[in-house]
Amino acid sequence: MAILSKGTDFSTGDQVTAVNLDALVDSATFAAGAVDNTTTALDSSSPQKIIVKNGGIGTTQLATSSSTTTGVTFAKMQHVASGTVLANSTSSEGDISALAVADTKIIIGNGSGLTAAALSGDATMTNGGAVTIANDAVTLAKMQNVAANTVLVRDASSEGNISAKAVTNKQILIGDGTGFTAAALGGDATMTNGGVVTIANDAVTTAKIDNDAVTLAKIENVSANTVLVRDANSTGDISAKAVANTQILIGDGTGFTAAALSGDATMTNAGVVTIAANAVEGSMILSSTTLQNGVKCADQSASDNSTKIANTKYVDAQCNLIPSPATVITTNAGNTTTPLFYTGLTKMTDPNSIISINSGNEIQFASTGTYFIKAGISFSDNDGSGGDYYVVSLVSNNSSSPTIISSGGQPFTLPFDGDNSSAVKSFIFSYAVTNTTNNRLSIFVNPVSSASAGSWAGAAAIEITKIS
Repeated sequence: MAILSKGTDFSTGDQVTAVNLDALVDSATFAAGAVDNTTTALDSSSPQKIIVKNGGIGTTQLATSSSTTTGVTFAKMQHVASGTVLANSTSSEGDISALAVADTKIIIGNGSGLTAAALSGDATMTNGGAVTIANDAVTLAKMQNVAANTVLVRDASSEGNISAKAVTNKQILIGDGTGFTAAALGGDATMTNGGVVTIANDAVTTAKIDNDAVTLAKIENVSANTVLVRDANSTGDISAKAVANTQILIGDGTGFTAAALSGDATMTNAGVVTIAANAVEGSMILSSTTLQNGVKCADQSASDNSTKIANTKYVDAQCNLIPSPATVITTNAGNTTTPLFYTGLTKMTDPNSIISINSGNEIQFASTGTYFIKAGISFSDNDGSGGDYYVVSLVSNNSSSPTIISSGGQPFTLPFDGDNSSAVKSFIFSYAVTNTTNNRLSIFVNPVSSASAGSWAGAAAIEITKIS
């Protein structure tokens, strides 16, 4: 089939001239055989031209892409809106289209095509691809299965992944500086798997107990009407000592005896002391003491009759031969407040109001004068360490630097050098109160050579009589 239609058709005998040759070529047109009428065709113009037939370019005609310059290049593709991708977003075959993808959205298959959506729920994503997991989004169910009886920890001294740490029966996790150690409590305390902690017997030593930490509520319950004492002349545990009605504790050299006052004096359970009838002898009354109505109790010579009651006279008013004393006691004098004094001084009797108690550790005198003092002081050294001791003294004030009371140059002191033992001492003396501020009465405890300020106990009974 001819491809071209000649512009001049020569016959036999025609002369070949330049004009005829030009007409042969210049006037030639495409014949029907020049096109396949599938991919190409002749248009309707005159002269007709070869054109690509509509739908004539198929897969077969398109070259397979082997580089950036072969195949259907990007430049050959249809212009689309910004922020779109070419996709078939339907559930069936068909033409592709431009699918808009807004800020932070991704393309997700939805079962019937494609959807452009942003991450949400447990995670979000920026347009830079950074994914953020929401708070509380990672539930226990979403975490890796781990072995039985384990906890998730970062078991290292650096940042990194967590791991499963085994914790066996009764163990707890303890930071060890490089991670964690799983260990059970040991040493002074143990713990059950129910969290019950038990302190071992004899584990709580004196050094582990803070001063003033053992309150009365924390001491073992004891029988009614008892006091806690070390009822022996050796170091050991304290015990409860029963003290019946009107009884007081008296050191007996091997511990304590609970007994009521008897003999020349008795005492009620309110501390009221009563001297028995005919118990006061002349030797017991201080010489030259003026009593009621000018009557004197004095040692007189046989020829001295200046002080007497006339045979022919009677006494109009009672002659009080014995002035009424004031009594002060303390049964639990131990304390740890520096400086150390016997505390808990309590005025039991004071019929003539000759004294008062200041701050619980100091006796004040109501007026100047001379006072007859009888003091019974007990002291217990409860400090178990050796090489230390205490000095217990009667002093004239409760200042930080108290002045020791003395008579004839001898201080009223109880040097006490006996670890875990007790002592009792009595003092009888006259006390000149020339200034009620400077001349007072306290019991001072001075720990020496590292003796513990809190490891002592004491008791005292003091009788005070104004004699002039």
